Amino acid sequence: MEEHVPSNNDLTASRFDALMDVLRLRRSVRSFEPPPEPLPTEVLRGVCEAGRWAPSGANTQPWHFVVAAERADVLAVSDVFVRQADRLVEHCRGFPHVHKKHWLHHSLAIVLLFCDPRWVDSYPVSDHDGWSDEYAANNEKILLASVGAAAQNMHLAAAAYGLTTAWLSGGGEDTTARELRELLGVPEPLVPIATVPIGWPHRRAESRYRHPLDQLIHWGRWDPERTPADDAVQTYVSGVRRQAMYRGSETLEDG
Repeated sequence: MEEHVPSNNDLTASRFDALMDVLRLRRSVRSFEPPPEPLPTEVLRGVCEAGRWAPSGANTQPWHFVVAAERADVLAVSDVFVRQADRLVEHCRGFPHVHKKHWLHHSLAIVLLFCDPRWVDSYPVSDHDGWSDEYAANNEKILLASVGAAAQNMHLAAAAYGLTTAWLSGGGEDTTARELRELLGVPEPLVPIATVPIGWPHRRAESRYRHPLDQLIHWGRWDPERTPADDAVQTYVSGVRRQAMYRGSETLEDG
């Protein structure tokens, strides 16, 4: 069967190339320059506008964006995550740790994506025996995937502005979520699923490893030869993960 080739007009090609440039530019960087001055409000609104346009299950848009931009607010939010990192070091000793998260204090702003779990009722709900648990479990995944899409849009928007971000998910831990809600006056049951610190990179970040595309694509049906072996996964967890997650100067062990 002849392969369908999309129309390659200049507008389509330029849009794709521009998008890929931003995608490749985005890096999780955990070393910010001290902020010389606050970010303009229009830049922060632009980052949030990108998040607003993310897809979501049933178009629920189950998110709110709390923007810490004043220095006192940035420092207070950062302190919450410093305490979260301390708990991580104590309770998850096998996990590679970043330098205490003190680098967050140099953020120009921190955007917290609060998820409203009440929206799961908009997703498929079953009253049939044996099916309600299955749909309920998947609804949680729909909710998280929706917020993840908004977070990704924000990371890309910041990269397009020439800024840098880091991917933080520890705010969803119950203790940290409670601290953040109390600090920011956010009501329950909202949960800070994702956090986007924004700053000027201390230095240009090198590209991180990505699996070859042909290793990831399965045309038509699953290719068993591309299934990662159990020992390969364990090798990553036990040895490679630390180098893959963090640059050498960012890890607690190197400190």
